[in-house]
Amino acid sequence: MRKIIIAATIAALGSLPATAGVTVSSIDGVAPYGAPATFQFDSATPEYSGAIYTDSVGGVRAQPAGSTGGYGAVGPSNAQSSTVLDLSAFGAISSITFLWGSVDTYNSLAILGTGVAFNGGDQGVSPSTGNQVNPSSNRLVTLTFTGADRWNVTGLQFSSTGNAFEFDNVNVTTAAVPETASWALMLGGFGAIGSAMRSRRKAALSFG
Repeated sequence: MRKIIIAATIAALGSLPATAGVTVSSIDGVAPYGAPATFQFDSATPEYSGAIYTDSVGGVRAQPAGSTGGYGAVGPSNAQSSTVLDLSAFGAISSITFLWGSVDTYNSLAILGTGVAFNGGDQGVSPSTGNQVNPSSNRLVTLTFTGADRWNVTGLQFSSTGNAFEFDNVNVTTAAVPETASWALMLGGFGAIGSAMRSRRKAALSFG
């Protein structure tokens, strides 16, 4: 009976889920992009280690369709071929959205802490034609986290072996976490259930 109570407590609190995962989806981008964004790359932030650009240079980088102001880009002819956006301070994350400009197969995204990595053209992030103006190849990508991966994700690593991987408007949505008082109330309730079950078992044994 004790094992059942412990299992029920874990399931209710969601602290040790049986399964975890990352779901990747994308839709055509829109111009201009007007949704909220945690990181707009209009100015330097301590979470982002890469260069910020406002221009488009032929054969080097192009501002994502729908992007306004600054944006990030990595590739051999840019300041970095790989860079990281640190998300470790956010705690539990339920989803991340961002603009992936002119998707190419040599663009690579790693979701740090989860072991998940993929290229343009994979996981529904397609077509990977590199077109710089068509909304269908400038994707609004959504990463959805469940189970333990809500806590595991610590950042995004953007890498590219060709010119270039452009990105902008990263929006982070944190997962709802029960307040301390709610946790205490739930644990107290399970404790009361356990006590009642033990009392019933003792009563049954005394009459056996």
